[in-house]
Amino acid sequence: MNAARFHKQWVLSALLLGSVVATANASTQLVLSRNAEVPTTEYKGVVEVTVDPGFDDARVAVAVDGQRIADALPSPYKLTVDFGPTAVEHKISVTATGAGKHRVQWHETINRGHLPLSVKVKPVDLVAHIFEATTTAPADDPVEVVELWDAGKLVVDAKEPPYRFTIPPDVIASGFVEVTARAKSGDEAADFWSSAGDVHVEQIQVRTVPIFVSVVDRDGVTHDDVDRSLFRVLDNGSEAKIIEFGKAFNQPISIALLVDASASMTYSIDRATKAAQEFVSHTLKKGDRCSVFAVQDVPRRKQALTDDSALVAKALEGITPQGRTALYDAVESAIRELKDEQNRRAIVVLTDGGDTSSIDSYDDVKKAATTAGIPLYFIAYDTGSDTSIKDIEYLKNLAVETGGFVATATASDLRAKYHEIENDLRAQFVIRYQVTDYAKPNQWRAIRVLVASPKLTARTIRGYFAP
Repeated sequence: MNAARFHKQWVLSALLLGSVVATANASTQLVLSRNAEVPTTEYKGVVEVTVDPGFDDARVAVAVDGQRIADALPSPYKLTVDFGPTAVEHKISVTATGAGKHRVQWHETINRGHLPLSVKVKPVDLVAHIFEATTTAPADDPVEVVELWDAGKLVVDAKEPPYRFTIPPDVIASGFVEVTARAKSGDEAADFWSSAGDVHVEQIQVRTVPIFVSVVDRDGVTHDDVDRSLFRVLDNGSEAKIIEFGKAFNQPISIALLVDASASMTYSIDRATKAAQEFVSHTLKKGDRCSVFAVQDVPRRKQALTDDSALVAKALEGITPQGRTALYDAVESAIRELKDEQNRRAIVVLTDGGDTSSIDSYDDVKKAATTAGIPLYFIAYDTGSDTSIKDIEYLKNLAVETGGFVATATASDLRAKYHEIENDLRAQFVIRYQVTDYAKPNQWRAIRVLVASPKLTARTIRGYFAP
């Protein structure tokens, strides 16, 4: 469960020595031979590697720590490898093949005993909520601090071994503990413990689950450059196996666009609809679909799902404010509109207040939203009308449950808030994972996605009902 941090990952690369630049930069040499031991030299940075296969006309393959870096390398069997800035232990495998069935393979270890930065957390006394973290680190880059995190927030730290923590009751109640170790250089590693890890499974089924994930930093800035290796998925408390990973932007999306058109929006509707039109024109691409709803005393669908942006623009232009705000009913209508869509989906809502006239309750729409697994994005627009803290909290809860967020906006920054949603949709990752667990139809399955960095937080749906 350990992972290198996103901001400092060394890249293992190999270049044939035909490159003058590569040869010039390689100041250290390493000879790999079946008949000789590797010297105890510390190998780091760019190293010139020569392989002696023991026979002529061989084709040589080299792998470092399981990663193939050279294949069918011809004589004189030379390459350069960047082992990173710090001397850490690496396992090298060499395979040489010749004419007929002639094939030899051997393994070497360099920098033996120079362990990489890692951390492992485990319970010492579950009844007393005591956990301990053990670490390894390069000799010249020791661990400075081990930190306990909860939902992206630092809880407590320890600067001297043994790195022992008494877990607060609210953290242990979640059944999940995450720690990070930071070295003197600033490099970090992470590990987590889940209370579901030792669950005994008697009847199993294997399923795959697709989810869309957004990653943000502490300032709320969306990131689309996070490496796959840093993601972990917990399904119903157990770690799942990620089998597909990629950026979601190239996948088509269907968006339900909801605009508050109650009487309180009379003096703001022109600005609101123009900002929504701009959002649509910037966000939608070929193959995407959009529908438009006016949020009034009852939901009024102005445009069914279409890939025609001109029809969407016309529907927005035709919205006239009147009546009260059936916000929950409108969200329910949008969920039904998108329920059977095979595309990536999102509901984007602009409102200047809470619900005032829906038949559906908050609990009704919360259940429908979490069951559908469609992210809800809200823009809470300040028109001068009274919006209670409770109303905003309801919107935030709905957004958090579904993987969206709430942005508060004024007339001066409304377009910018739509742009934040656009950026979030553009930067989403698509993850398909495999889970082996209890075969219980209609069981609620909680989802938690982790990024191995305390600086980053993943947003996605909170869970789903098993089929």
